[in-house]
Formats: sequence, structure tokens, C-alpha cells
Amino acid sequence: MRHRSTMALVLVASTLQAIAAQPERLSADRFRAGMPGKGIVLLSINWGRRYGCPGVANAQLLRLTFTQLPITTSSAKLDLKTPGKLLVNNTFLNVAYILDPGKYAITDIRVLIAETLNKVDELTVGGLMEQDNPVGGTFQVEPNEAVYIGSFAMDCANQGAVPWRFYLEDKASFDKYVAGFKKEYPFAAALPVRYRLFDSAEFGSQFSLPDEQPPTPAQ
Repeated sequence: MRHRSTMALVLVASTLQAIAAQPERLSADRFRAGMPGKGIVLLSINWGRRYGCPGVANAQLLRLTFTQLPITTSSAKLDLKTPGKLLVNNTFLNVAYILDPGKYAITDIRVLIAETLNKVDELTVGGLMEQDNPVGGTFQVEPNEAVYIGSFAMDCANQGAVPWRFYLEDKASFDKYVAGFKKEYPFAAALPVRYRLFDSAEFGSQFSLPDEQPPTPAQ
């Protein structure tokens, strides 16, 4: 019986080690528990409705999910959801999550499209992954750094409303953003904050600040 109990404990421990740590909202306790070694992702999201796009009355972002690569049944997921479908402020909210370092692909985007006041549909954006290829886009976080990946909201395009990644356009704006992050999270103020946008040909235009360095390739 003692031998069987020991084997069971070993199996449970192995299973726990195989499950990736899930991203969590940044806090002082989680920062102390995860550092050094983890990374921080910074982004802004506007869950409010977008009006004036061709062919639709309004559109709203409902969900963004990023999954750590390579994707397995135990991959970590950064799952972001709207706080509601009604009375959501049309403003960008800054969020910060602590997570395992690595590359994350966009794997789920859900939107609400109101063609008229009486015709409202919730849609899932398809084609984000083609086999193992993350065609929807990726972001990368290295250990012991915070990385700003952009600002997400609905936008207008010729064909209607689309989810889109916006960005801070100059160094002064980014420095102000970093100062706000360090004021809100003083326990993380010593970390370098990188400007490294969510990389996507489908949901954002290419841009980088001149003095930002690309991430160091994993060894």
C-alpha cells in the first residue's frame, strides 16, 4: 500500500508540472510569487461600441484570447472578455497581466455586430490559425520584462467593422504610458518596459519605435 501511494503522488506531481501556469492580473503578491522569471504584458482595450462603420449600426469587441505557442491541451491562455454588452464605456482601459515568457498567438476573437437595431449577431472571427501557423498574429514576452503590445478595439474598414490593434505613435506618448504603469505598479518599476506590438498583418499595421530592440531569440 505504501508503494502504491508513493507512485500516485509521483503521478500527480508530474501532471501538475505539465499544466502551464495561467496568466493573472498583475498584483504585488503575484509579482513577488512569479519573479524573477515571468514576464508582464501591457495592453489597452476598448470594449465600447463603434458607430459609423459601413453597413452596420454599431460593433463591439466581446473577447480576445491569446494562447501560448506551441499550442497543446495545457497551453496557457490570456483570455480577455468584455465586462458587459450594454452600458460599456467607449474608452481605452489599461490592463496588465503576469505570465510565463514565450510567444502567444491570437486564437479567438468574438465581436457583436448590429446591422440594425433589430438584427444583432455575435460572430467568431475565423482563420486565426492554419494548422500550426498563427496567421492572426502573435506577441512575445521575455523573462523579467514588461512589454506593451498595443491597444485593441473595433475599427471601420471598407467592408464594415473589424477588430484592430492600434498603438502609441511616438516616444513621448510611450514614456507617459510607462510612467503611468510604474506609478500604478511601483513594485514592478525596476523592470524594463519594451515597446513590442502585437504582430499581425490581419488586425494591425506594422510599426515600431526607432530605439526599440527586437526580443532576444530563445536559446
